[in-house]
Amino acid sequence: MHKKIHLLLLAILLIEISNVVAQEAAVTLDASYTGDYLYNFSGGFKTDGGYLGYAKMGLSWDTQKSGLWRGGSFYIGGGNTHGISPSESFIGDFQVVDNIDAGGDYTFWEYLWFQQKIGKFAIKVGLQDLNENFASCEAAGEYINSSFGIHPVMSSHFCAPIFPITGIGVELHYAFNDHWHIQIAAYDGYIDDFEENKYNTNWKLSTFEGFLLIAESHYISDKGAYKFGVFYHNREKKNGAYGTFERKVWESESRSLTPFVQISFTMNEKHNDNYFHVGGGLNLNGVFSKQTRDMFGLAFTTVLFDDERKYETAIELFYKYAITDILSIKPDFQYVINPSGIEIELDNAFVGILRICVEL
Repeated sequence: MHKKIHLLLLAILLIEISNVVAQEAAVTLDASYTGDYLYNFSGGFKTDGGYLGYAKMGLSWDTQKSGLWRGGSFYIGGGNTHGISPSESFIGDFQVVDNIDAGGDYTFWEYLWFQQKIGKFAIKVGLQDLNENFASCEAAGEYINSSFGIHPVMSSHFCAPIFPITGIGVELHYAFNDHWHIQIAAYDGYIDDFEENKYNTNWKLSTFEGFLLIAESHYISDKGAYKFGVFYHNREKKNGAYGTFERKVWESESRSLTPFVQISFTMNEKHNDNYFHVGGGLNLNGVFSKQTRDMFGLAFTTVLFDDERKYETAIELFYKYAITDILSIKPDFQYVINPSGIEIELDNAFVGILRICVEL
């Protein structure tokens, strides 16, 4: 009941905001729903399966198009997750095979930020997701395993503000030109989990809990992107670096081939957790469709540990087909070698996922 009430309140709030803004062009509404049917065919805790889903809704407001001032924009958005938690319930992997696995049924705020652009500068303040602008890789983002989104070296050592619980932060961005950019940000260093922060409304900043600092430089072109970043948590005294590379190496009228590489590491001493991550893959766009509506991908992701677990590797294979401009379907298979989410030894897991996504 509480989830439905919060979703209703969010919908009413978005409608009221849109009514306040006179010009329709100034307001953009977005919504999406991702549903995953997942089954663990072998290994892990047990053979089992089920369904998990993730719904999002948001509203953006452009101040210039509203006749106010140039360069300003607001964004507000919320989400709802529901269904099983496969990694916790029957796979036992460290990297989390499904990137919409939030650990349970929750309704929460994800975004509430203001951004102002002034020439080549931009500043964003408010509730935001670190992985939206930092440590991201477009080609890797097509995969379902969570490690292809945020580097696990970053997400496992401190409370990073990423899905499902985002955090308060300040981000500064500077564009040297159309290709070279640099950005830095400071985020809340400790974010309460859903047990203490049920709807992600418990926002607070504290010098005792510390801050997460991150900086990234990147070069982006039509062919690909090259990114390098460093991060530091002043309370946990943990720091590290990461890099991503993706480049379109072949392109025809309806097809393209894009390899990518991700790498990250910490520069701390023994900490009984993962200290190194490497991933890479190859995406073929336009496999059978001349309208470039489909994609094939094959990739791996590996994390190394300091303790007796040593490593975990996931190999992922998917085929994605866009049925319409808003509806896509993606069969996905993952083979997890040495699942290491818990201390006991588990057999290698073979997981199948069927993802259906609607984006409005």
